[in-house]
Amino acid sequence: MADILVIDDQDRTLELCRRAMPEHTWHGPARCWREANEALKAHRRRLDLALLDIHFDVSAEDLLGLPEAPTEADVRRAQRRQGIEILAALRRGRPDLPVVLMTARGGAGMEQAADRHGAEEYTYFLDDEGIDARALRGQVEGILRAQRGTESDGPIYWGRSLEMRRIRQRLLTLARGRLPVILGGATGTGKSLIARHFVHARSGRKGKFVAVDLSTLPRDLVAAHLFGSVRGAWTGSVGDRRGAFEEADGGTLFLDEIGNLGEDLQRMLLTVLQERAVTRVGDTRERKVDVKLVVATNEDLAELVQRGRFRADLFMRLNPACTVELPPLRERASDLDRLLVFSAERSLAEEHVVELCGEVRQALGLQGDAVRVAVGEVPEARPGALTLLFPERTMDLLRRHRWPGNLRELAMTVENAITFSLAEAASAGATPGRRGSGEDGRGDVVQVRPKLVRDLLVAVGADEDERDDGWRLEVRVRTHDGLNKVAQDVERQYFTRLYVQERGDFAAMARVLLGDADAGRKVQLRFNQLGLKVRELKDHVG
Repeated sequence: MADILVIDDQDRTLELCRRAMPEHTWHGPARCWREANEALKAHRRRLDLALLDIHFDVSAEDLLGLPEAPTEADVRRAQRRQGIEILAALRRGRPDLPVVLMTARGGAGMEQAADRHGAEEYTYFLDDEGIDARALRGQVEGILRAQRGTESDGPIYWGRSLEMRRIRQRLLTLARGRLPVILGGATGTGKSLIARHFVHARSGRKGKFVAVDLSTLPRDLVAAHLFGSVRGAWTGSVGDRRGAFEEADGGTLFLDEIGNLGEDLQRMLLTVLQERAVTRVGDTRERKVDVKLVVATNEDLAELVQRGRFRADLFMRLNPACTVELPPLRERASDLDRLLVFSAERSLAEEHVVELCGEVRQALGLQGDAVRVAVGEVPEARPGALTLLFPERTMDLLRRHRWPGNLRELAMTVENAITFSLAEAASAGATPGRRGSGEDGRGDVVQVRPKLVRDLLVAVGADEDERDDGWRLEVRVRTHDGLNKVAQDVERQYFTRLYVQERGDFAAMARVLLGDADAGRKVQLRFNQLGLKVRELKDHVG
C-alpha cells in the first residue's frame, strides 16, 4: 500500500513495523544520514513516509552536526540528537515528505524538534511491543489516510498538498462527533463552504444547515435571531418566532464572525451550550435542542480572551482543541494552477456563462457543447470542443498576485475573466470575415488575455506591479549553532517555495528576487550553493 523508509541505527523498529503492518513496503534501516540520503535518492518517487529515530550510536564520521576537532562529549551529544540533525538535512531536499520522530529515551527535545522542522508526528516508545506497534500503526495510518485524501468535495478544492489533506482528514473526524468546531483563517479562505458542504454533509445529521453571519445583524436583534422570541417580547413583536438554534435542531448551526458577539450574548450562548436548551426572548420555558455547532472567525479567539473581549468559559466550551486553521491562498502556491482550473470549471457551469459559450460557438461556427480549460500552452484541438486558455503570461500575473481576498477573490477574478473573454470572443467572431479558424488560426480557442487579468486585479485594489511591495512568505526560524546557519536555513526555505511557485523557472525567480529576468544564472548558482537540488524538487512543481 505504501513505501516507508526507516532511518534507525537498530533493527528493532523495522522488524516491529514489518510484523505489525505487513501490508506496506518497508525500506531500510538506513543507519546514518549518508545511507538515508542514498535511500531517498533511490526511492525518491515512491516514498510516502519516513520513520526517524532520535538517538544514533554510530561513529563520528557518520554523524551530522559535529564541530571541527570534536571532543568525546561533542560526539556523545551529536549521537543523542542525531535524528534531529538528519531531519533538518532531510527537510532541505524533501520539504513535503511526512516524518515520524521516534525515541525510547527522555530529554531528547523531540516536541520542539517536531515543531521546528515540520515532523508530522512523534512517538515515545514504552518498550512494550504491543503498545508500541499500535501507537506507530495509528500514526502511520493517519498520515497515509491524509495523503490519499480526495482533491475536491463539491465546491471545495483541497488540492494535493499534505497540509490541506490533513485538514480534510481532521475535519472528517470532527464532523462525526458532538463537539463544536472552530474554523479559523483569513476572510475568503472557505470557512462557510467547508461548514456547509463538508462538516454538515458528513455529520450524519438529518436536520437543516442554518448559517448566521453575526457581523451583519443589528446588535439588538441578535438574541431573538439566535434564540427566538415570543409575542410581546418587545414593542411590535406580534407573534412567536423560532430562532436559529431551533431551526437547526437535529442539524448544524454555523455562526460566522463569532468574535463579534457581545458579552451578554456570549453568556446566553454559553448557557445554551451547557444546557442544550434555548429560552426564547420574553419566555421562561426551555426548549431542548440538539445542534452541531460550527463557529468561524478571522480573529485569534485566545488573544480576544486575554484582552477581555471574549469569555474564557465560552472559549473553553467551544473547545479550542477542535480548532482548524485554514491557510491563506498565498500559502497554497503549489496548488494555484489546479485551483484556477477548478474555479474556472465551476464558473463555466453558471447559467449566464453557459449562454455566453453558446453565443461564442454560434459566432465562431463551432459544433458541440464541450468546454475545457487549459493552462499554459495551446492544447491540441478536440472536435466540437471550445477551449478556454489561460496562457503562461496570464498565469504569471495570477501566480504573482498576493490574493488578499483568498479563494473568494480568486473565484471572482476567474469568473470575471471568463465572462469578459467570452463576450469579446462572441463579438469578434460575429464580425464579418472573422468566422471560424480561417486566417485567425485556432477558432476553437478563447484566450484570457494578460491585459484583461491585469486590469481586473487593479480594479480590486491590487498594485499594477505586485513586486514593488515585495514578495511575502512565512518561514520558520529554527535554532542552529551559528547565525550563518540560521540565515542559510531561512534562505533555503524561500528559495524552495519560490522555485515551486515559479515552476522551476530561474529567470522568473530572478525577476522576483532581483528585478532582472536575465539574472537567472546568478539565482541558480545561489540555489546550488544552498545545497538545493532540482531533481529533488521537480516533483513538487505543479
